[in-house]
Amino acid sequence: MPDKVIIIIPSQGDAKNAFEDVAVKLKKQVYHGATIVRTTVSDSSGTALVAFTTLDGHPFEWDRTHNVSRVLTISHGFAADGPNLAMLDSSVPVEEHQPWGSKNGEGHDLTDAAQAFWSSVGHSLRADGKIILLGCAMGSGAYAKNVAKAAGKRVFAATDEIGAGNSTSALSYVRSIEAGHAKKPMKRFKP
Repeated sequence: MPDKVIIIIPSQGDAKNAFEDVAVKLKKQVYHGATIVRTTVSDSSGTALVAFTTLDGHPFEWDRTHNVSRVLTISHGFAADGPNLAMLDSSVPVEEHQPWGSKNGEGHDLTDAAQAFWSSVGHSLRADGKIILLGCAMGSGAYAKNVAKAAGKRVFAATDEIGAGNSTSALSYVRSIEAGHAKKPMKRFKP
C-alpha cells in the first residue's frame, strides 16, 4: 500500500463527523500511516481562507509536505465546484463553502484559489501519486479533469452520487482504486 497519505476532511458543516469516521477507518484499514487533516473555512473580506490542522491540533502546511503517494478529500461534493468544506454552516458565506471550486460555479475553469491549491497538492505528490476525491459527482463535469490538469497527477472522482460519509461504501471505492480498477461510479482522470 502507499506509504505517505494525506486525508483531508472538513471540520465544520453537515456530516463532518461521518467524514471523520470514514477517514479514521481508511487510516486503520487501508492507509496505516495516513495523516488526517481537518480544514476550517473562514471569511476574510469576501475571500474564503482555509486553515489546515491535524487531528491532534497541529498546523499542517502543504509547502513542507513532500513525497506524498495519495491525497484524499472526503466531503460533500458537486460536479462544478468540488469538495464542499462547510455545507450548511451558516457562519461561512455559502459562496465560500467550496473554496477550491470553479469560476462562477460553472465548472469550466478552476478559480485562482483552486488552481493554486491543487497545484500545491501536485507538487507535494511523488511522480506516481494520486488524488482521490470522495464526494458526490465531482467527476461528472469538468471539475476532476481540471484538478488533474492543475496538479499534473491522476485524479479519481465519482460521476454520480456516492456515500462518502458511509465507511462501507467509501472503503469499497478506495480499495477498488488501489487494486487498479476503479469501481463505478468512480472514474480516473488523466492530467
